[in-house]
Amino acid sequence: MLIMVLGSVLPFSFLVWLMGRSLNRAEAQCLAVEEARTRIFTLSLDLLCIAGFDGSFKQVNPRWEQTLGFTAEELLASPYIDFVHPEDRDKTFAEAQRLTTEGEVTVSFENRYRCKDGSYKWFLWNAVPSAERQVIYAAARDITERKRMEQLLEAQNIQFEAANKEREAFSYSISHDLRAPLRAIDGFSRILLEDYADTLDAEGQRLLGVVRDNTQKMAQLIDDLLAFSRIGRAQMAASTIHMHALVQEVLEELKPTLGERAVRFEVNPLPEAQGDRAMIRQVVVNLLANAVKFTRPRPHAEIEVGARVENGQAIYYVKDNGAGFDMQYANKLFGVFHRLHRQEEFEGTGVGLAIVQRVVHRHGGRVWAEGKVNEGATFYFSLPTAEERHG
Repeated sequence: MLIMVLGSVLPFSFLVWLMGRSLNRAEAQCLAVEEARTRIFTLSLDLLCIAGFDGSFKQVNPRWEQTLGFTAEELLASPYIDFVHPEDRDKTFAEAQRLTTEGEVTVSFENRYRCKDGSYKWFLWNAVPSAERQVIYAAARDITERKRMEQLLEAQNIQFEAANKEREAFSYSISHDLRAPLRAIDGFSRILLEDYADTLDAEGQRLLGVVRDNTQKMAQLIDDLLAFSRIGRAQMAASTIHMHALVQEVLEELKPTLGERAVRFEVNPLPEAQGDRAMIRQVVVNLLANAVKFTRPRPHAEIEVGARVENGQAIYYVKDNGAGFDMQYANKLFGVFHRLHRQEEFEGTGVGLAIVQRVVHRHGGRVWAEGKVNEGATFYFSLPTAEERHG
């Protein structure tokens, strides 16, 4: 009988012992998890909290007091909406309502919280409801400094745009107003040459010719300045640009200006681009016209147009074997009125490359050049490809 009793009791006791041991292990694991949660909650550099659907904080971590100056007791004693900036309360209510009605959803939003000294700080929030939908778990990050920098940058951009528009308007106005007196000077000089040629000696006629030449150069400079100004003011009409056809079109217009010159043009396959065709046409005209001009001293001029695609950008180039330039002055090429060659060598106003740069920048691209004195130059510009813009 004893053996039978022991045979039945001992397995039961062992089972109870095993169950007790498992419970102790599970309890220890729960305690470890709770300790880890508490440590993370306490050590977090972000503001963590547990809030009720009744609109009050249930628990906040020490970062709240460090950021706002209120103690945990002060934060828990009032509805959390009391600490939200009045202008942000509707948005905060709406996001809390989403957590109430939309089930398991994570909401992200920004708002301002009042500090104890009366100032406000910007928070970026992530919040989720608990599984049993009794409380809200939320984490906030202090983005006050980021907001301050964004506002500062926005203010600077506004000031820059205003200054840029004022400068463009001034340039346009001055250039426009200069055209009338120039036309008068050129017109009266022409009348003197035509109507009083018999009373003017050779030197007088030569001097009047110099006056007319310079007024025409000045008129061209004004036209270029007006074109430069218009580019910054003009609305862009984006479309797919068939660059190969555009280059061929410009070359056909330039060929009659070559006279008896021997110029070999090579146009490689060119990818389509996305942008304002009229503006990009001006870029192509200016770069090809420059290549034609600066290869003039060469008995056999060579001009090549090509492109490659990198990271969704088409990089086009115009290469020539002309006069070239010193790379130490490359940063001056695209400035208004900056010239690396004397007027006696190559005519020009120093505005053409500035127009190229402005157009390309407006399209989100960049422009640069490589060259060597007497060994030619290559001008590059990048534009978004049609595939990249549509993608």
